[in-house]
Amino acid sequence: MKNAKVLSALGLMTLASTAALAASAAPTLGSVLDASGISVSGALAASLRQNVSVRNSPTEQARSNFQVDQGLLSIAYQPKEGFGGVVDLATGETVSQGGQVAGSTAGVVVSQAYVQYKSGDLTVIGGRFYTAAGYEVFPAAGNLFVTRSETFGKESTYHTGFRASYALGNSFTVFGGLNNGVFADSASGSCSSDCDNYASTLKNRGVELGATFSPISDLSMALTAYSGKTNVVDALGTTHNDADSQYLYSFTASYNVTKALTVAINVDQGNPNSRINPTGKYEAYAGYVTYALSDATKLGVRLEEISLRRKAGMDNNTGAVAAVLSHSFAKNFDLRTELSDVDTESGDNRKVKLAVQGVLKF
Repeated sequence: MKNAKVLSALGLMTLASTAALAASAAPTLGSVLDASGISVSGALAASLRQNVSVRNSPTEQARSNFQVDQGLLSIAYQPKEGFGGVVDLATGETVSQGGQVAGSTAGVVVSQAYVQYKSGDLTVIGGRFYTAAGYEVFPAAGNLFVTRSETFGKESTYHTGFRASYALGNSFTVFGGLNNGVFADSASGSCSSDCDNYASTLKNRGVELGATFSPISDLSMALTAYSGKTNVVDALGTTHNDADSQYLYSFTASYNVTKALTVAINVDQGNPNSRINPTGKYEAYAGYVTYALSDATKLGVRLEEISLRRKAGMDNNTGAVAAVLSHSFAKNFDLRTELSDVDTESGDNRKVKLAVQGVLKF
């Protein structure tokens, strides 16, 4: 009887050990994705924004609130050779200094969705993808500042078409492609508040050409050119498709002066709708200085000037400045505090704002 009890106990222990080993051996979702080569990442950015200028308009004075700036989920399968793909889903509220997802009422939008083919130094993508122009990027977690620059707000966020890039060594890459135009249609005569070509109803073709290069280890530069067509509405209200040109030229450079200090510039020249709205032609200059106070704390300053090239000597210059302090309380959580001052294009209204933003990355 005693031996039977011992054997029973040993049997139960064996079953328990087997169950524990089976449980520990059960694959997690993360391990399954890693084994398949699929990566899932994203970020959630939310902020409190407070107007602090007495010169703000009544409308702007009322905009002191909490908001979800951006939620972004990215699913990617990008092998070193062969076919892959990327899908980004985004949501969030329109912010005053560019970086809109697609308007505050857009819900969830597909900010990227493309198929990729890679063979050696050649990479080809087709679908919707982020623009190559500019220094700042669409994902909120990819920028140091809470707000987007005025320069970013004048660029299209993404394009639909294809792009091919070829790496000529480790420090030089050229790329080019075709897409559905540079900016949105200009039938209304202006796209000052909504230039992203996701809103385009025409299927005109735009051309993209560019290069990225790093002549020395601490210096990186990029040159991008976009050229395309849009429609025009004449004095009788008739729409003429593919009747006017759009363009955007962008140059960026970033230099690590020291391990802690980085300076960068972004110079853009563009026109969303050159003939029907000559006031759309602009030149934008943005400068950035970033200093790492420690591994977790960064201080940044952004200066901007935008020149609107109007006819009959009606040029108008506007400017903006922003200062931000960012601290990483954890590997996946940043808290940013920013003070910004923006002169509007009318010249009689300033937007001085304080913003505190939390960014959770996963």
